[in-house]
Amino acid sequence: MRTAALLALLALSTLAVSAEVGTESQKTVGGFNGLLIITPDKDWEAKWNTSPETIPYSASGSTVKKGGQLFVLTMFANPQLDASGAARVSMDIDVLKPDGSSSSHAENAVCNQGKVQVQGMYLCRQVVEFVGEVTDPVGTWTVRITLKDDVRKISIPLSATFKLVSDGDIV
Repeated sequence: MRTAALLALLALSTLAVSAEVGTESQKTVGGFNGLLIITPDKDWEAKWNTSPETIPYSASGSTVKKGGQLFVLTMFANPQLDASGAARVSMDIDVLKPDGSSSSHAENAVCNQGKVQVQGMYLCRQVVEFVGEVTDPVGTWTVRITLKDDVRKISIPLSATFKLVSDGDIV
């Protein structure tokens, strides 16, 4: 996952240095790269923490039944480093119900603070875990993440959707 995602982000970064390039869930702004992945894989963390030579596979999915769970992973690459060689990346998180109302909101959550390699794909500390509760409305939910390189003073607006269905619906 790290290698494939990194290759996709590096390809985007060669297209433009300062313009916003990409899709809703994967963008490059000013050389800073961001990516959202939605997965139902409960073992995503163990797969992510494999050796760098291993390309872990994590199932993707954008439909979940009530009672099921999904994880929204936010990744970044090429943050600007401060004078000490540390990155400071934060994020705003919004999860919206099908009617557009807020299910959850967080501002300036720590994504990563500390030393990183300039090259490489990094997973944000904050992972959105969604559990389809019985009282949650069925329909298309939206996750909006604003990924911020606080050293470079650049923000990347990212979004992804998933569908919550009733138990009787086919996934």
